[in-house]
Amino acid sequence: MNRYPFFAYLSLFSIVLPIIAGFFKFTSVDRGMKILFLYLVFALTADIYLLWIPKGYQIHLGLVHLYYLVEYVFIMSIISLWQESQRMKIFFQALILLYGVFWVIAKVTFEPLSGLYTFTGSTSQVLLTICAEYTLFLVVRNQIPPIIKLDQFWVLLSFVIYYAGTLFTIASRGILIHFPVKTLFVFASIDWSLKIIFNILFTVGFLCPQSQK
Repeated sequence: MNRYPFFAYLSLFSIVLPIIAGFFKFTSVDRGMKILFLYLVFALTADIYLLWIPKGYQIHLGLVHLYYLVEYVFIMSIISLWQESQRMKIFFQALILLYGVFWVIAKVTFEPLSGLYTFTGSTSQVLLTICAEYTLFLVVRNQIPPIIKLDQFWVLLSFVIYYAGTLFTIASRGILIHFPVKTLFVFASIDWSLKIIFNILFTVGFLCPQSQK
């Protein structure tokens, strides 16, 4: 536990806030928010397991590869549910399948589980950012003010900020890994800060008066 600064653990456990809010609002929110709650529980469980359960380096690395795939499926499923057009719902669902196929091909060819996850991780970040931005635009355009009372607004805004903000770190993982630990923590602190914002916005979303079926 002493391997990381206190701020890292503050970032990690900030996810407890939206989990608590989601637990109390679970029966009153739509399907997309229910999936978000399940994703948050998965993310907390995975983070704790990766940090504290002893395992070999290769096993740990392989689990991180898998984490990005599962995260993508969760988030893109939420985005697809929030499309007004049935055609767009099908399109975003197809993106889930296509990324899954791409991920499998990458793992058996140019980006194995024993190496870094730079390319597949970056690709998922880019796709999630673009798709969340598109959906956020539709929500803002079609929603009658005040938009801040809508849970979808806060959740989609969180997706855009976090996945766009962490893209550089994911894409540069192969370079950053050669830097001293103190330098790595400087870059990591940006991601930790974004993760806290990520979870605070989720909490606001769950507490919104329009978080309902």
